Amino acid sequence: MGKKKTGRHNILYFSSFGSMKGGGQRSLFYLVRGLNKNIFNPIVVCPEEGELVNKLKETGIETLVMPFKRLKQMSTGFVLRLLRLFKDRDISIVHTDSTTETFYAGIAARLLGVPLIWHIRVSSGSIMDRLLSLLSTRLILVAKALESRFPYLHANKLTPIVNGISVEEFDAFPGTDVRKETGTDKDSVIIGCIGRIEAMKGQEYLIRAIERVEKERRDLRVMLIGEADEAYYKNMVNLMESLKVKIYFSYLGYRTDTAGIIKGLDILVSASSFGEGLSRVILEAMAAGKPVIATDIGGSREAIIDGLNGCIIPARDYNALADAILKLLNSPEKRKEMGTQGRRRVEQRFSLTNNIKRTEQLYLEILKNAD
Repeated sequence: MGKKKTGRHNILYFSSFGSMKGGGQRSLFYLVRGLNKNIFNPIVVCPEEGELVNKLKETGIETLVMPFKRLKQMSTGFVLRLLRLFKDRDISIVHTDSTTETFYAGIAARLLGVPLIWHIRVSSGSIMDRLLSLLSTRLILVAKALESRFPYLHANKLTPIVNGISVEEFDAFPGTDVRKETGTDKDSVIIGCIGRIEAMKGQEYLIRAIERVEKERRDLRVMLIGEADEAYYKNMVNLMESLKVKIYFSYLGYRTDTAGIIKGLDILVSASSFGEGLSRVILEAMAAGKPVIATDIGGSREAIIDGLNGCIIPARDYNALADAILKLLNSPEKRKEMGTQGRRRVEQRFSLTNNIKRTEQLYLEILKNAD
């Protein structure tokens, strides 16, 4: 499949959201922004307006807002609309991530003989996996550990490409003084948990862990950052109150300055209870030189070497989480050394440049095979 009339390959991306509230949307933005525009022309489709749409347009990337139909609607009209879009934009490759967009775009791509890449960002499978795998030319996995989600696929259809961080850009982001913002005293250790407040992210286990921790150390404050599922958040507040630990928590809501907030933390906790692929927040904390405590879900072990740059604990085990928190609370030297090792590891293994390069190589390989 040769280059298009413009001299570039048109790559059509589908984003699950128009916002940048999720790590997947931030990763998509950094990828399309950094592509070699002499070879590739990215076009992004989002289901609604939002921060991602605005930032893409500011960067000069063509961005279309197109509400997606639900799977249960089985909309042939939506498939026809996508067929017209693929033809009008002379698309070389389609790049998706969620189930719904992969289903509809996959049908349209198959009908036109256009290669489709399905980007896997979570470790939990669905009943649609086998069908979507058939509609996909290749699958990109954000961690090698996610291969276990697809035991029926040949290895050559699965391509692990970890998310990347530009440490230079991260370093340039201004820090946020969360200590001052929350009225936290200078001697308290600040623990951060960043991500949507929902069952998958496991904040419940962090709350239960703090109930144990505070029996030994009370010089701490926990920051919860992220948009909240209303019902789950109410349950978590009730849990804090019943365990008498609410005094240790501050909820900062959804923030656009998470990079700055991370710089103000002493420890990052990723307490995901299921489904996580490889949390981008883990990599950002490593870039900030912060020690990370993460559950053994998805690809966390590919970023964190237990005992070197962080701690890996079993999922849904608040006692293990409490032990890890106490270990780091009781050793400022260990926190500093883990942070240094984490920064070194993200520079060596998780660079944005390498992420973009490997993705471009995959595009060219697929296009060569399609000729």
